[in-house]
Amino acid sequence: MRARTLLESFNYALAGFFYAIKTQRNMRIHCLMAVLVFLFGYVLHLSPVELAVLVLTVGLVIMAEMINTALEVVVDLITREYHPLAKTAKNVAAGSVLVTALVAVVIGFLLFFDKIAYRLEGVSAVRTNSSSLVVLIPIVVIIASVVILKMLSGYYHVQGGMPSGHVAVAFGLATSIHRLGAGGPITLIAFILASLVAQSRLEARIHRWPEVVAGGLIGISITVLIFQLLA
Repeated sequence: MRARTLLESFNYALAGFFYAIKTQRNMRIHCLMAVLVFLFGYVLHLSPVELAVLVLTVGLVIMAEMINTALEVVVDLITREYHPLAKTAKNVAAGSVLVTALVAVVIGFLLFFDKIAYRLEGVSAVRTNSSSLVVLIPIVVIIASVVILKMLSGYYHVQGGMPSGHVAVAFGLATSIHRLGAGGPITLIAFILASLVAQSRLEARIHRWPEVVAGGLIGISITVLIFQLLA
């Protein structure tokens, strides 16, 4: 139905927005996280430019989720039967949301990490590099390395396979906290949390011991190497 007035256009747009919130769990999660992020930004006194970047990022994530919802509805309207092309269309649309969400996580990390790090006693920046970049670079390299190793071994799924990506990132973050100069208790807590991540992967039978150990070694070694290069 075509809108006859500008007010009707806004009403249709709001109806679509509320439909996405009502029917899509991820949409509700995105909206909740948006509220929390803005409150966090207010507490940490983000600058107007930083807030503008935050608003744009959150808006893109929500927009991507709504487009994904619209495409799913169109595909279901065309066919209710299984078809490889319909599956591909939905997967690609979901992938676009994933990419947007990952970009949002990186932007949020860059906006918030330094402000949080400077408020924690014993955590400081490394030389002239900002703490956020020094931590972000190893994470990106770790994730890329894990993906490449899984692809080389013929494994193309997120969960399982050699090595454990979750454990690699967890131990990489713990190592970064240590190399940033965190005090003993904070470092200990970081490595305990990383060990709990490893234990959870074993208990869920997603990974075996060799995969978990390999993930931990990859996370620690890559982080130490990059810190040495950046120091």
